[in-house]
Amino acid sequence: MNRKTFLLLSRYLFLVSLLLVESAFAGSIFSRRGIGLLRYRDNVRAIGMGGVGMAMSDSISFYFLNPASLTRINLSRIQGDFRYERASVDLSRHVTGLFSDASVNSLGLAIPIKAGHVMTFGVRPYSFSDFEFAQNQTDSSYSESLRGTGGLSELYLGFAADLGAVRAGVTADFYFGRLNRIWRLNYVSGELRNSEDVRNRHFTGVGLHLGLQAQHGKWQLGTAAGLPARLNVKTELTTLGGFSGVIDKSKLRLPFWFGAGLGYAPNRHWLFGADYRTQRWSAVDPDEFFGDRGVDSHDINFGSEVIPSLDALDGYFKRISYRLGGAYRQLPYEEPAGKKVRELTVNLGLGLPFGRGYNRIDLALEIGKRGSLSSNLVKENIVMIHAAIVGSERWFQRSKRR
Repeated sequence: MNRKTFLLLSRYLFLVSLLLVESAFAGSIFSRRGIGLLRYRDNVRAIGMGGVGMAMSDSISFYFLNPASLTRINLSRIQGDFRYERASVDLSRHVTGLFSDASVNSLGLAIPIKAGHVMTFGVRPYSFSDFEFAQNQTDSSYSESLRGTGGLSELYLGFAADLGAVRAGVTADFYFGRLNRIWRLNYVSGELRNSEDVRNRHFTGVGLHLGLQAQHGKWQLGTAAGLPARLNVKTELTTLGGFSGVIDKSKLRLPFWFGAGLGYAPNRHWLFGADYRTQRWSAVDPDEFFGDRGVDSHDINFGSEVIPSLDALDGYFKRISYRLGGAYRQLPYEEPAGKKVRELTVNLGLGLPFGRGYNRIDLALEIGKRGSLSSNLVKENIVMIHAAIVGSERWFQRSKRR
């Protein structure tokens, strides 16, 4: 990838990501609580392996959850990814619905400062909220609806260094976003006035997460943690009657999270891995969580990757990375009657090299379900398609003198 193409691609992805970072999310009934459904996942290579990434690292893609993985990057790299999501919803009493959406998801840049020392920055989603409930009165005198949109995003700035026995990294997270709730009441009779209340919550705050990685023979180890972050929340209300103003200022605490991962590479062709991550949402006061009760979230991920050949002269299909994995997630909210919501997915992925192998297109497919009719009275069958392009360029590095 030449410099001109690289710069044009980076500018285009950056502008598009800024335009779509808040608005481009698929719908889910489970996104109505708290700050919505979390989108705190790693890159597309990791998703193809079921979300495994805590102990993983390579010289092409860069991971987010464990910044220590950056140290193997030896060329400046830009990574932009795209996501398509489709959710078919089954409710009790045989009521069904369908949501779908496509968007640019995130953008990141990694720049080696010197050998084993890398800086990264970018923008990515943290959570999303997109749902709508509507009902008509039995006598058809009025209709009522509640619509929710928006989400939290984060700008991040990270640094990683190879310390010999271990690799270490730290990332500063700058949170921002908005959650919108629109309540409408429309009367059939012209004698009554329709009403509409728009409640917007604006979020800003700063956090920090850090990680370590080490390698022993064929084994790779990794661990990462995110420190609690305090977000400022400003709530604005606008009504159809003409009122508009700030009605509340409060705080929201994003709780501590911890993750650990293990990888095993018996040779240069095969890689196996497993991750576990948990976050203490039960420690968040329901008053801060807009009346919702949080429960500790848990992510369990496992997967594998195989590359049939590392020889650049072999056929193209032998140089593709083939990935397979699965994931279990417990969402951070309780449904009525204290029921917890679980998400299960099966993941498939491909890594397509191009440009002499210095660049790659990553593809991933997630198929699974969220919730259940027996426990939550709602089940969502989900399909998510992810695609990422990772380009490279040699910046800030002197060429060898002859």
